[in-house]
Amino acid sequence: SKLTPESLEKDPANKLYGRGARVRLSAEQMRDQGLCISGQLYEKMYGPSVFPYQPKGIWLSPWNGADWVKSEGNEQYRRALYTYWKRTAPYPSMMTFDGVAREVCTARRIRTNTPLQALVTLNDEAYIDMSRYFAYKMQDAGKEVKQQISKGYEMALYKTISAEKLAVLMKLYDESLQKFKKDKDKTCEMIGVDNEHNNPETAAMVVVANAILNLDD
Repeated sequence: SKLTPESLEKDPANKLYGRGARVRLSAEQMRDQGLCISGQLYEKMYGPSVFPYQPKGIWLSPWNGADWVKSEGNEQYRRALYTYWKRTAPYPSMMTFDGVAREVCTARRIRTNTPLQALVTLNDEAYIDMSRYFAYKMQDAGKEVKQQISKGYEMALYKTISAEKLAVLMKLYDESLQKFKKDKDKTCEMIGVDNEHNNPETAAMVVVANAILNLDD
């Protein structure tokens, strides 16, 4: 998106693919990107819709008693294109990111920027789950915490992290680590299950992974 004097001289009408305006990702792209970066994206194509995580009480069908039953295994990690859609109760996180209810024809989506979007990606169980698996990948990238965070940033953004950003994320890790060391229940809650990942170090890395997935970049 950056315009240099050279590119302006070579392509003043912006007809080439060298640059383009910065745009926010769509609701579906937000989910797919998180799944891809975390390594959880299930690339199976075609077939019926799936039911990824959704909080209880949103999908109410008093006339037939139907309930949202979360898909098991890899099916819940399919692209957002395959998420089951009900016009009277659309998938909430996608609506927050300007997805459409499909009740009427929509020529184009209007992009918004609200605090609710950050609340979704920081707190929604689906995004926390992505952050967990992303953190596991980061820990596999090296023994030192700085190396893990640097590699995670590179995996997400395809560029090297700056010293300033690394310092901020290291501070976030250290502060989170101290809190999790004092609270075993919070540690287990952040990891989600009681397994080999249930330790303060991994829980702190999940917080960092979630922050990386929430960067404006």
